[in-house]
This record gives sequence, C-alpha cells and structure tokens, in this order.
Amino acid sequence: MAIAVNDEFKVSNDAEQQLASLLQEENSEDIQGVRIYVAGSGCSGTQWGMTFADKVADDDAVLESGKLNIYVDPQCLATLDGVEIDYVNGPQGPSFVFNNTKAPDSGGCGSCGSATSGGGCS
Repeated sequence: MAIAVNDEFKVSNDAEQQLASLLQEENSEDIQGVRIYVAGSGCSGTQWGMTFADKVADDDAVLESGKLNIYVDPQCLATLDGVEIDYVNGPQGPSFVFNNTKAPDSGGCGSCGSATSGGGCS
C-alpha cells in the first residue's frame, strides 16, 4: 500500500537527504529502503528507531518520499501521526530526531530511570 509521507507524518528535507545519502553509501542491492519501528515507550511517550530494510512485509505501509522508500508496519504507522523526522546537529553531534507535533506537553511523568525513583517513573 502506498501512502504519501505527508498523509501520516513528515520527513524534513535534511532528513530525507541524509537517509538517501546513507542508502547510497551502503550501496547494497539487498537494501530496499528504511524501516521505522517502535523502539519502546516511556515517560516521554513513544520512542522510534530506524534501520535499513532488506524486505517488505505484506502488510507494511510503503511511504514514498522522493527517491526514498520508508517501510512501516501498521501498528507503528498509527503511532506516527503528527511526527516529523528531522536531521539536526545537536550537542551530541548530528542525529535523526522524531518530533511529535501532536504530543501533549505534559512534562513527562516525573523523573525516569533515576536512582531515587528505582529506575522507573515517579
């Protein structure tokens, strides 16, 4: 199923260019595109990850952005509504970030992973 990226989420121009560049550098016929997946959830909400994809599952959404194919399983796709993937140069260096424009600004759920909260959320 082909869905325009802008119908579900956005990929910034910087992120699209960087992903396309990484795919070109990888230069493997086995790699079909980039897979986005849910890496977990916690105090700040859903956490996503990306990896190279060498195959497409029958129920994957195939999101096309320029020359870049992005593969997302249906459960993950539902969590991406309002998310923009960007490529920024932050304090730890350049990285991809997932900005959720629809997430409520709840301030999280206290301190997470700290020694005082026993590693959980307080």
